[in-house]
Formats: sequence, C-alpha cells, structure tokens
Amino acid sequence: MKTLLWGPLLLAGLAAAGHAESTGGGVKAAPRWLMMVTTLCTDPTRETDFNAWYNDIDIPDVLEVPGYQRARRGIIVDSAVPEASPLPQIGRYVALYNIDSEAIDKTLIDMLMATRKMESRRRSTDLLKVTERVYYRESAPAIAALGARAVGGQEFLFLERVDCCADAAAEHRFNRWYEKTHLPQMLERPGMQRATRYELYRVLMIEEQAASKYLTVFELIAPSLAAAQREADYARQQLLAGAPTDDWTTKRSILYRKIRDVARPAGAK
Repeated sequence: MKTLLWGPLLLAGLAAAGHAESTGGGVKAAPRWLMMVTTLCTDPTRETDFNAWYNDIDIPDVLEVPGYQRARRGIIVDSAVPEASPLPQIGRYVALYNIDSEAIDKTLIDMLMATRKMESRRRSTDLLKVTERVYYRESAPAIAALGARAVGGQEFLFLERVDCCADAAAEHRFNRWYEKTHLPQMLERPGMQRATRYELYRVLMIEEQAASKYLTVFELIAPSLAAAQREADYARQQLLAGAPTDDWTTKRSILYRKIRDVARPAGAK
C-alpha cells in the first residue's frame, strides 16, 4: 500500500514518483483508475445544502480535471451498518470518480491543484468532512451480467472490499476463485448489471490510513431496498462459504443507494 499525505508533501512524493507510464511505443488505451471518496456532512441539519453543494459545485469542478470521466455518488442504506456505528470513521456518503490516465501521478497533482483552486474561488464548504480518499487501478474491464436486465427499480452500488493473503500462493488461489466463481455467481443474481474489480494504488489522507487491497464495484437495480439488501447479504455469505482460504478479511463492504451519476461534459478538454 502506498500512502501519501494530502497537501504539500503530496507534490513532492508524486514528483519523485514520476509522471508517465511506459506505453511500449504503441498506441494503447489509457489505464483506468477509480478515486473513491467517503464523506460526512458536518451539520446534519444542513444535509440538503451539503448535497446541493456536492452535486452542483463539487462534481462539475472535479469533472473539469483532465482524465476524470464520470462521477457517481451513493448514500449508505446497508442494514449491516447500524445507525450506532462510528459514521465519523466510515462516512455516510461515497463518491466514485472514473479516471482515464496514462500518467496517474500527474493526474493526482492536477486534482490537488483543482482543489486549491476551488478553495481560492470560495467554492469549497465547511459542511464537508472527508473520511477516506483512495485511488484504485482497474485490474480488469467491467464484466456485464448476462441475460435479461431489470427494467425498473432503484439503482444501488455494493462496494465489496477484501484483503488477502499472507503469502502469494494463497492470494493466487483466492483471486482465481474470486474471478472464476464469486464474480460469475454474483452476476447471475437478480438485477445485477455489472461488476468492476480494482486494486489499491494510493491512499491520500492527512493522517495515515489503511485501505483494502481489492475493491469490487457491483452495480445493481432492485425493486426495493430489501431486495438490494438480499444481494449484498448474499455476496457476504458467498465469501464466507466459498473462499478457498481463511486467510482473508473484508473491511466495510457496504451497500449504497445511488443518488447521482454524471458523465464528463462532451467536448471538455
């Protein structure tokens, strides 16, 4: 895991890491990345103002950063996360930003500069508390579910986070099972649309913070929250029952109801 501070030290760390990745002299699609940010509203009585700021100011500004292609937001609806849980550590909301970049460290610097620009233009807000900011690299293209698609209902995101394992052989067995068995099982579930798997690249927080090595974003449509919850619970049960090794952990795998989905404006630089 690579952890860098979000601030002046980030610039030095990224500059030292270098900006470009080799393309081998050929034309290749830019690698795909995901920035995951979990947040809280600092004043629960102003939740509406917080969401208006996030949707109408923050997301459009972020999507101006080169490479940022799509922004999705979700709110926790998972019964496995009780209301008494430490939300200040978890965050009530998640934002997922899809990125195409051949020079991700430069893209991270561009994002930092955009954040500072927002602050200088007074487009930031004191209602925002970031509880987690993590960059992941897409380890394989999204896998679409086969068969009929759900035509109605609510959209949900189930973020499954896993750490594995103590040795390379066990990790290989786990990943092979996950990709050959667990993902196909999940993609056969009612309302499941697609799944995309990612591997940790960097954690960018002021205070040092751990993050799961693997993240899978499951997208589903369900007629009700109860139906979506069944799919999240099924995923957890399949991990517990089917994983070929006990040497793994899952941290904060959470079901969210999707509340925003915005693409980068056409023609943006």
